[in-house]
Amino acid sequence: MLEVDRLDGRTVAVTGATSGIGYFIAEQLAELGAEIIVVARSGERGRHAIGLLPHPDRHRVLEMDLADVESVRRAGKELRDTPELDGLVMNAGLVAAPTSFEQGPYEVELTVGTNFLAHVELLRLALPSLERAPTARVVSMGSMLTQRIPFDRNNWLSQDYYRPRVAYAMSKHATEILGFELSRKLRGGPSSVESVVVHPGGAIDALTADRPGIHTRPGIVRAAARVLGPAFSSMVQGKDSAAAPAVAAMAARDLPLGGVYIGPQRNAAGPPVIAEPVHSSRNCDLGAFVWNETERIIGAPILAQRHPRR
Repeated sequence: MLEVDRLDGRTVAVTGATSGIGYFIAEQLAELGAEIIVVARSGERGRHAIGLLPHPDRHRVLEMDLADVESVRRAGKELRDTPELDGLVMNAGLVAAPTSFEQGPYEVELTVGTNFLAHVELLRLALPSLERAPTARVVSMGSMLTQRIPFDRNNWLSQDYYRPRVAYAMSKHATEILGFELSRKLRGGPSSVESVVVHPGGAIDALTADRPGIHTRPGIVRAAARVLGPAFSSMVQGKDSAAAPAVAAMAARDLPLGGVYIGPQRNAAGPPVIAEPVHSSRNCDLGAFVWNETERIIGAPILAQRHPRR
């Protein structure tokens, strides 16, 4: 079991923090004392989410649309100008890929462009602020779907064919692969930033705790969840429980150095533990491939704006 520390006085940005797993990541980090930057498409929804967090006066909203490159760049520059950023949780994205191919950010397939490439753009711009912190962590949100659909380096951008579930899996493979490559590169220099990769397991709305204006279940669903939930606890969980791996990645004490992967104890559900990703996620050759291709597509070095702590 991973034990977490308090995060009093720490500032953590969470993308997609107005709904689903992202909201509960923000809530649980705020319960640990963190000051949350709620990164969201809608300022109104962001302010509503903040109103539900512990100590709402501590938090702020940063508007960003992952499907709009200029919006991502504006948000990244604002994070860069934050005096000290202690963490970035890259959680937001499309869960259901479009039924047919759509072009997205950087003129590539929408799901990979939104879930993966846009977050890399945000990270590369925010990195100077992360490196001003005494220690900081970047958390990349993978998926256990990577265990079912293998990475295809020849079709990771849907170059040859498009299937929605495959496109989503490729976005999560790329996220995991680059998260581990980022860890290797950061360890190779003077950076104080750690890269941690997580997967949330399986999560469904029926088992998710209610939050007004965020998620509310009909009474019959709540009643059924109380009765049936324990029977399915080894196979699925609520989104509040699925937030735990990302929270642990940000707050756990004494994580091993380099290449940490955190997921639910029973893979789909359970408390967060150090886990093992699919082999491709740690593959150094694939790491270099995805890193180089990402820099080519976004047109900028990922680590170009580094300002190591002295």
